[in-house]
Amino acid sequence: MTRFDPERMERMYGSPPIAEQRARTRAALAARPGERGLDIGTGVGFLACELAKEVGAAGHVTGIDLGEELVDAAREKARRSGVEDQTTFKVGDATSLEIADGSLDFVAAVQVYLYVKDIDRALREAARVLKPGGRLAVVDTDWDSCVWLTSDRARHHRIMEARVQEFAQPHLPPMLPRLLQRAGFALKSVEAIPVLNREYDPDSFSGGIIDITAKLATKFGVEAAEAAAWADDLKSRTAEGEYFFSVNRYLFLAARR
Repeated sequence: MTRFDPERMERMYGSPPIAEQRARTRAALAARPGERGLDIGTGVGFLACELAKEVGAAGHVTGIDLGEELVDAAREKARRSGVEDQTTFKVGDATSLEIADGSLDFVAAVQVYLYVKDIDRALREAARVLKPGGRLAVVDTDWDSCVWLTSDRARHHRIMEARVQEFAQPHLPPMLPRLLQRAGFALKSVEAIPVLNREYDPDSFSGGIIDITAKLATKFGVEAAEAAAWADDLKSRTAEGEYFFSVNRYLFLAARR
């Protein structure tokens, strides 16, 4: 199974906490009929398709992602959702948007900038494609906010410290106000969005990232046996009150100056 397996992402991102995150992101963006927008890191297309319904037949939403398999899945989701005529999905890079200057009303970047090494360039690109006053919604995680019930806290700390080495920006949210200002945005609001799972479910957000986290930890120096023991501990917590996961995501709304 690849890290960005479309079927797994469809299950995880259809879960109630992530659906609530999208609802709050859409509320912040406040897309209006006839507007044009961009979803950076669209994944399997959940947010882009929901935004397409809000902009209606006179509007349009483009979704980009680095993975062709995800782009294909997003196109299929648009077809099933009845919004294929007002959506476009294509392979694209956050640091080099193939979109005309000042042509968009809004941009969304959800859980994508933490993977981007040149974050200044990515934010400048978002500003470039927006009209003056256009809105940018950024949702990202600071992994210092992660709480996970485990039988061995020292082992858990080693796993998580290794895992976050995959990210170019594992602690982006505290830096974003300054970075947004530097890129030409005025920050309008910031809010925390908790993702909370109180029982083990392989299709929940936390359940879906256990194996991925263990695999990435071994990539960055943790012994395979230790990572496997960590994962087995979490998966074994099926009794009531034995499982707890929480992490904060942060929603930033900014406007291009």
